[in-house]
Amino acid sequence: MADKGIITLEEAQTAAEKFLGGQVKNLKKTTITKVKLSSVGGITIYEVEGIMELPRCVFWTRPFNFKVQINARDGAAVGYETTG
Repeated sequence: MADKGIITLEEAQTAAEKFLGGQVKNLKKTTITKVKLSSVGGITIYEVEGIMELPRCVFWTRPFNFKVQINARDGAAVGYETTG
C-alpha cells in the first residue's frame, strides 16, 4: 500500500488483470495502455484501460478494448466495460 492510504499504480494494474482473467474465458493476453487516478461519486478509483486478446481460432487472436475501474483504497473492481 502507498503512504496515502491508496494502492499503487502497479497494484491497480495487477488487480485489473486478475479481474479480467476471472471474467473472460480463454483470455490470452492483456496490454495496459493507460492508467489514471480519478474520483467517481466520492470514490477514488484507478481507471485502467488497455487491450485484451481472445482466441479467434488456433492461430489468431481477436483484440478487444477494455476499461476497468479499480477502487484505489482496497483494489476491488467497481466497474468495467469492453468494446471490440
